[in-house]
Amino acid sequence: MSRKLTFLALLMSSQAFAAISDCIAAYHERNYAVAVQEFQSAANSGSAEGIHLLASLYYQGHGVMKDLAKAVQLFEEAGKKGYAPSLSNLALMYSNGDGVTKDMKMALAYWQQAAEAGDTQSQFNLAQAYRRGVLLPADHSKAAYWYKMAAEAGSLSAQNEYGLLFAQGHGVTQDHVEAYAWISMPAAAGSPQSKKNLEQLTQILSSSQLAQAKKRATEYASKFNLQRQ
Repeated sequence: MSRKLTFLALLMSSQAFAAISDCIAAYHERNYAVAVQEFQSAANSGSAEGIHLLASLYYQGHGVMKDLAKAVQLFEEAGKKGYAPSLSNLALMYSNGDGVTKDMKMALAYWQQAAEAGDTQSQFNLAQAYRRGVLLPADHSKAAYWYKMAAEAGSLSAQNEYGLLFAQGHGVTQDHVEAYAWISMPAAAGSPQSKKNLEQLTQILSSSQLAQAKKRATEYASKFNLQRQ
């Protein structure tokens, strides 16, 4: 499961929000004093995003004394507003024992909330937990559901795993054409394992099935290969 907290990616995606645009610029210029003021102002206004970004400064110790307990408090505050990146970060912190007592049940609960709130990485992590039976009964159907959500959002890792479910017939009806279409995206992105998976599928498919699979792969790439657009 991923162990990288969501900070910089969120900052880059937040530029459309004028209320904290000055803070984002200050952050990237390492003018953390201004960043703290702007994030605090956004947080005081009740902005879940502002609270999350302020928490990230306390987590990293940028512009403020590093304070993981404060970061957790703020992530929880934003999480109660349904803010997916904060929920995802709390899951990772509980899974690592980072600023909190390690508690995989709490981590799983936060991953569930984050996944339901639309966080792609959490959807992938939850799918992995269901497939492997980590802290809950293995359930390939539920794994397929969450892999699908993350795969359609552009997660290359999820696309590979979702494709493998079709190749194996786990949680979905076995369909090698569908497997090829999903796995073709991470393979095209350079994943060595996905390339091997695609080669194996190529040997299984008939010539007519392979033509159909390549056509579907092209269609899926235009719809779901968001990381390459």
